[in-house]
Amino acid sequence: MTGSTIVPARPAARWFFPLVPPMVLLVAACGPARVAGSASPASTGPAGPAASVTAPSPAPPASGAETPGAAVERWVTQILEERYTEACLSGAPLLPAGQDAEALCQSPQALSSAKSLRAAWAKPGVDLPPQGKVEVAAVPAKGSKVTVPDTAVELDGRTLHSLELIGATGDTGSFSLSLKVEKHAGAWYVTGFDLKA
Repeated sequence: MTGSTIVPARPAARWFFPLVPPMVLLVAACGPARVAGSASPASTGPAGPAASVTAPSPAPPASGAETPGAAVERWVTQILEERYTEACLSGAPLLPAGQDAEALCQSPQALSSAKSLRAAWAKPGVDLPPQGKVEVAAVPAKGSKVTVPDTAVELDGRTLHSLELIGATGDTGSFSLSLKVEKHAGAWYVTGFDLKA
């Protein structure tokens, strides 16, 4: 009987690298994304200061949340329940004017990206909604934009950060994901994220 072959551990960055492009596509389709070392997705309009969205969105109106934590809780739950288009459309009120939210959110790239996010969080032995609860620690809102780190979001009693690291090898100390939440017309919406790997 021969012993099993030991495979050297890969650096954490290699483990996470395949998740980065799909995750960027999801948020690029649904709103602004910020990934460490890169700029926000290019807009289709002329360069200049960002204008507030005042025109009605072509997508069905999405209802925002009363707090940043509630917006994150709803969005993460939608991803985990495989309601990908609904999660994507929930940020439609903050899309630049003229973008077709329905088409963007139903694109194969956006759906693939949402599935990648779910795979990063839905791990064996972890109860998913509705059995497993998504809970967000209180995040103080200073102004109309808030960043919610993955360490502040729990699924079934475990942080999203700890779930993202399951299966990772090597130095994972630099990895983090934080969700961007923005207030618009009195309600909060998840609009993007920062990913550092």
